[in-house]
Amino acid sequence: MKYFFKSICIIFIFLWFLIISSFILSDKPTDCSTSSVGYFPSSVRIPASVYNLSQLIVKNNINVPVIPTEIFDPNLNVLSVRVSRLRSSGSATFIITKEKEILNLDFWCLFDDQSITPVYTFNVEKSKKSISFFECSLPDSIIQRLWYNRIIDQEIKIYLSTTKKILFQGFLDLPWSNWIEQNEQSLTLCTLSLYYDLTYFTQWIEYHRLVGISKFVIYNISNMNNQFYSIINFYDEEYPSLIDIIQWNNSIDEIQYDCFLHYGDISEWITIININEYLIPQIPYDTLPKLLTEQYGRNLQTIVILENQEFCSNIEYQFTKNEIIIEHYISRHTISNYSVKYLYQPRTINYLSIHRDNIETKSYDQIKKTIILAQYPIIGHDKTFSNCVLDRFVIDTTIRDRFAKRLFDEIDK
Repeated sequence: MKYFFKSICIIFIFLWFLIISSFILSDKPTDCSTSSVGYFPSSVRIPASVYNLSQLIVKNNINVPVIPTEIFDPNLNVLSVRVSRLRSSGSATFIITKEKEILNLDFWCLFDDQSITPVYTFNVEKSKKSISFFECSLPDSIIQRLWYNRIIDQEIKIYLSTTKKILFQGFLDLPWSNWIEQNEQSLTLCTLSLYYDLTYFTQWIEYHRLVGISKFVIYNISNMNNQFYSIINFYDEEYPSLIDIIQWNNSIDEIQYDCFLHYGDISEWITIININEYLIPQIPYDTLPKLLTEQYGRNLQTIVILENQEFCSNIEYQFTKNEIIIEHYISRHTISNYSVKYLYQPRTINYLSIHRDNIETKSYDQIKKTIILAQYPIIGHDKTFSNCVLDRFVIDTTIRDRFAKRLFDEIDK
């Protein structure tokens, strides 16, 4: 009996020790949480007021503007919100222009499943205005819905708030890829709908398909006509996910950032050019993926400088719309006045600019000029855009000889 009571006492002491230990361990801080909040350092504390705002979302008891929108307090023009896995395991980035500096405000990302993450900001000064990036990490629950349990037409909401009120809401989505199996590297071209002449547009698309572009993104900054949309519908039926149209009612300066953030995940290489500009792989390569694979492989080269070649309009030989643009224009300026543009690998860019100014990259190593950017006169604007100047141009048929017949055959199919 004495041993029995002794054993009971030992068991009781052991259980008491376990209970006390569990209380002590539960008070220890953790580095991150993946349940109701997103991934961020434990040094960040979520105010009770932000939790209360999150409850309003669950109860659908809010009425705030939808992106794109202007917020007059605190003077934000919110252009878009994009998700990406390039800069972290998963992040959402708001592209914003500001009329004046925002003083000491803490911003938060609230999600439709009650997740909360803090916002960090980064500014780019461009001309006379400031472009801001409000970035927050994505909770595991949102990452699962976006990348692993993705469904067509899914709706994932995100809200940007201060500690006191929710400012606006947006929707998170991912572009669909148009991977071409024979291409070893995927390339995305983003452009503006500045010129509506369909002769330019169809030739531009068909040429770049010929040299291996797998995704086209058209930012519509004005009204497209019905004929334009009929061509887009044709491509949608023949080549699903080849062309995306994004309505854009804001400044064109921010398009480069939106393109990079929205399409960087599905692109090995990405650039932004105009519809009168053509990417020409240098000899001996006929396609851009083959050139980039053999010249760079999977090495992070950061950027490839595009070599400008500016073709001009000779008034003795006027362009007609039944011609192939790269076949007609063979007079090339000996000196180009265009700004330098680049082809980027999205994984190596922090925040980018298509020109020299404000470029933010991880490395400037091994920059090569292996791709020509041929710039052609704009149809209907020959007299004001790029007339040939005597003694300042040469006859260059290289692009015509290499690609004109192939392009004509492709269009004639």
